[in-house]
Amino acid sequence: MRRSAITIFLVLALAGGFVWLHHPAHPAPVNASLYEMDMTEGLVRGILTELKPPVPSICFLAFGDGFTSPSPAFIARFAGSQPAVRSCGSAVSPPGGMFFEMSTGKPGLVVHILSFKELIPGTFDALVAFSNLPAGHNRFTYRVSNRNSEWKIESRKPA
Repeated sequence: MRRSAITIFLVLALAGGFVWLHHPAHPAPVNASLYEMDMTEGLVRGILTELKPPVPSICFLAFGDGFTSPSPAFIARFAGSQPAVRSCGSAVSPPGGMFFEMSTGKPGLVVHILSFKELIPGTFDALVAFSNLPAGHNRFTYRVSNRNSEWKIESRKPA
């Protein structure tokens, strides 16, 4: 009986270790350059115009499952925008779920572009999550299309 219990324990421990090694606790960062294109800029600009009051003074931008920060060159595209766009790397989130800019302490909203998929040339579906909405209701699929050399949001639906 004791030998069986030890064998079962060892098998479970090995299986648990195998699962733990192959499923990291935090998703790996993505290659941000795959997200840094005109379509993403048009999507973010469209989202900024859709924000409802009270509009945050800062929006932190993140890519992929691992909250990858955009490059400084991509963030520079949003110079002068309202609200200001910053990298998610410049935000801190103490317990409580809010996000604050590390350098100023100003509260902000995370706009997290999780993934995108090209449907046809010039039209993408992008999955976007927002930090200010409750879990389960914080993800939306945006359809973004290139019309007359300008990327515009065509539709938005809950994901």
